[in-house]
Amino acid sequence: MKFQDNFAVICRRRGGVCLALLACCLLAACFGRSAGAPAAVFDFGAPPSAAAPAALPLRGIDVTAPSWLDTPALQYRLAHVEAARRHAYAESRWAAAPAELLERALRRALLGGTEAAAGCRLRVELDEFIQVFDAASASHGELALRATLTSTQAERVLARKSFSFSEPAARADASGAADALARAGMAAAAALRDWVAALPAEIGKTCRNV
Repeated sequence: MKFQDNFAVICRRRGGVCLALLACCLLAACFGRSAGAPAAVFDFGAPPSAAAPAALPLRGIDVTAPSWLDTPALQYRLAHVEAARRHAYAESRWAAAPAELLERALRRALLGGTEAAAGCRLRVELDEFIQVFDAASASHGELALRATLTSTQAERVLARKSFSFSEPAARADASGAADALARAGMAAAAALRDWVAALPAEIGKTCRNV
């Protein structure tokens, strides 16, 4: 027997008491499941004006990340409690996976928004992108990556370097994490641009001739 049928039988036996029960059921059906607040979505902020292309011509930039960073989850670590455990904010996330956000920032900083018709390729492996709590109310955004410059013709490695960045978080929450990590991403873009510009002249010559 369906719930409605059972309810009707009870109503016939209990009389007017049923009206109050029915009203409660209707109110519960209408208001019992309140819609959850939408997740807060973060990115690196309004993009700055595209810079002039880097001195060394680049045909492309690719950013990859390990599986645990290939997600829009906004992650943090309680280093002062359990340093080996990763957490994610339940009601906040990135607009895209960190590798995609960083690649977009690098393209604007090093390509000026447009790939060169010829040149080398910059490959970036993102190793860390997380908010780290050193204490309950003190945290920082931590970004680590490895950059490799290759010849597009023979895929020959021309230069390689590791980078790490740390930016303090003004707040011990998701908003503070997003702000600190966005600043770390912008710092990474600037550092990679400087690194590429400072590479030996023979590497620049190779990139211009491919």
